[in-house]
Amino acid sequence: MRSILAINVSVFGCALSLSYLLYEYNEHGSAMMKHLLNPDHPIYLFFHILILIAPVGSVIAGYLINERKKILLKSHESEQKLSSMLNEWKATLDSMPYGVMLIDKELNIIRANKYISELSGVPLKDLRSKKCYEVINRNDGTIEGYPIMDSWTATETKTLEYIDKTNNKHFITTITPIKDDEGNITAFSHPLIDITNIKEKEKKLIQSKDAFLNMLKDLNTSHKELKLLYHDLITAFSIAIDAKSPWTLGHSERVTEYSVLIAKEMGLVDGEIGILNTAGLLHDIGKIGTFDMILDKPEELSGFESTLVKQHPLKGEDILRPIHGLEKVLPIIRSHHEKFDGSGYPDGLKGSSIPLLARILCVADSYDAMISNRPYRFALGKDYAISELRKCSGTQFDNNVITAFMNVLGNGGEIVANQTHSNQLSG
Repeated sequence: MRSILAINVSVFGCALSLSYLLYEYNEHGSAMMKHLLNPDHPIYLFFHILILIAPVGSVIAGYLINERKKILLKSHESEQKLSSMLNEWKATLDSMPYGVMLIDKELNIIRANKYISELSGVPLKDLRSKKCYEVINRNDGTIEGYPIMDSWTATETKTLEYIDKTNNKHFITTITPIKDDEGNITAFSHPLIDITNIKEKEKKLIQSKDAFLNMLKDLNTSHKELKLLYHDLITAFSIAIDAKSPWTLGHSERVTEYSVLIAKEMGLVDGEIGILNTAGLLHDIGKIGTFDMILDKPEELSGFESTLVKQHPLKGEDILRPIHGLEKVLPIIRSHHEKFDGSGYPDGLKGSSIPLLARILCVADSYDAMISNRPYRFALGKDYAISELRKCSGTQFDNNVITAFMNVLGNGGEIVANQTHSNQLSG
């Protein structure tokens, strides 16, 4: 693309130089060059040089003008693209069903979406003049009691729950540092996710759990009836836990059967097998406090969602702790996701520091998970599961437990659990 101004400047310089040369020739004829190079006065020499280089200078000036126009056009196009991208991002942020704020290191709101505006009652254009605690903690508008102050200087994402008393809403909020290329924190991302409905459902589940636990405490039947009822209630509760997600229906019963078969193969006494039986049925009770949308998510879990799921052994221990008689079950519930090499959770226990019954439960739980359908994949099959257990023997799993389980499977011990699995699917 040629600039008209650039062309005119180039033509003007050339025309000016040519016109003067014609004038000189007309005045001095064949002595023109002598007069140009040796004029009557030194000042004319400077003028003649300017005239002679005028074509070159005008062409250069025209080129620069043309390039400037190109740069301006590209800059304008870039500005338009940037403006379009910003509008797209703004529309995306404003359409999100939860709040998002960008906060600087002085707690000033740099950017907030429409959700934050509607939640706080502050127009979008006025949010930039607000401190974040004036919006989030607006009951008194002060920094005291601001829910994220303990996380503000963190170098990694921090997550906590926050109750908005004004709107009677319950939120999960996070603080994530945003760093420049040199690793310096320049701002913080601060989303608010409304979990009010989830909390209400969780509260109802907890109330149901409390009612169930109270019922267990008040049973005054005979020892035999109490033991039978206790087992039936534990079984029913494990079914209720598994029924929280259609993908885990029957999981606890199958894991319990595998665990008991392994324990018998290893020669454990009846008392230990009884403890393992109860632990197997209740090992996932902590998932009562895990959101259904996470358990049933068909895609890979995010870091935050994975952290929530990994809390279920601790939540299970907390739920069962008030019940008299389950003291020996608690460490098994807590440690059934520990790995033999120390890579498990929640405590990173290693080797023999992991309770033996928890090591047995871990193998049974892993096997059933692999041969069962999950929302994010189909069942992997018995052969694959056995191959994985053997491959991870000595690292994730106890060698002795794996050996016992291979003997169980080799002796047809999986038939009982598979029949239970089939009955669960047909039911």
